[in-house]
Amino acid sequence: MKKLLLVFLTLTMLVGCSQNKTENKPVAKDPAPQVKESGESSSKDFEKHEATLYDKFDTVIRYSLYTKTEKEFNQYSKFINDEFDRLHKLYSTYENFDGVDNAKTINDNAGVKPVKVDKDLFDLIKLSVGDYAKYHKKTNIAFGSVTDLWKEYRDNALEKKIIKIPSQDVLKEKNLHTSIDNIVLDEKNSTVFLKDKDSRLDLGATAKGFATEKIAQELEKRGLKSGIISAGGNVRTIGTPIIKGKDSWVVAIQNPNLNEEPDKQYVAILKIPGSTSMVTSGDYQRFYVYNNKKYHHIIDPDTLNPANHFKSVTIVTKDSGLADFLSTTVFVMNYDEGRKLVDSLDGVEAFWVFENNDIKYTDGLKDIIELEN
Repeated sequence: MKKLLLVFLTLTMLVGCSQNKTENKPVAKDPAPQVKESGESSSKDFEKHEATLYDKFDTVIRYSLYTKTEKEFNQYSKFINDEFDRLHKLYSTYENFDGVDNAKTINDNAGVKPVKVDKDLFDLIKLSVGDYAKYHKKTNIAFGSVTDLWKEYRDNALEKKIIKIPSQDVLKEKNLHTSIDNIVLDEKNSTVFLKDKDSRLDLGATAKGFATEKIAQELEKRGLKSGIISAGGNVRTIGTPIIKGKDSWVVAIQNPNLNEEPDKQYVAILKIPGSTSMVTSGDYQRFYVYNNKKYHHIIDPDTLNPANHFKSVTIVTKDSGLADFLSTTVFVMNYDEGRKLVDSLDGVEAFWVFENNDIKYTDGLKDIIELEN
């Protein structure tokens, strides 16, 4: 799953997938959100402070907080940095870390034994399994055997210039090991077990949103009144911006054709009142080209190939974890299916950029959206 800041009349942030073309290696000039001052604080008691965090969840994380003192900001900042670091290690399916039984540990022990895990990892897996059944069976965290194969080919293309695609026969064989029923959860003992030795977890569609929401909620509990976090394709606002004369955050949806249209940074801006999440999934992150066709990282479980309905899908709702899950789900559905799903959910809105660059969005965005012509 899962943002350049533009200067409008208030604090503005761009939401969209990071443009990194290699995984696990954030580049120095990532067009992720950069928060800039564009208005004075509405209260002399508060000042705006900003920070950037690298190498967590394979993206650039930026946040802006309004606090009364720099000391208060530093306390919040330490918590944000420590939590993103801890949750990054916990949710990783590709790296082992000393003293941490994480998602990769579960994969390493598939078909061998249950793994006792931290409550935050257990809760993420449990929620993802529940959302799979509750919303639509398109986002499956047990789909790792297929997505790992595509990652291998993508890494070879981007890093070694060996440009190929996996055969459909091999993909079908890998797909035999993707049943979500392979995940066995023991809540009493806080263990997770993959019954099939060839099954693999892939938390890419859920982990970053879940982590961002968890951190934002804790900041609110600790007393933060106003702030915004952008973690790759995930933007989470807290309260309202303490900027004179402004009562909403202005968040821009990134132009998915930014590489070809560098002068057109965004396709729309949304004025977001209060604590809300926006998450974008798109085909312009983590991709390579083979025979003039783009192969990106969001795989359709029906075709076992990259989904090709849209260039990007943005979900707007309160919870960043749900927004992350739904942005991937809706991205791999055709428009009629995705629109039906979104319209059935209270408090959920969506914005689609089609392959032909057409744009559609749900009725709930009409009063807060401004399209870029």
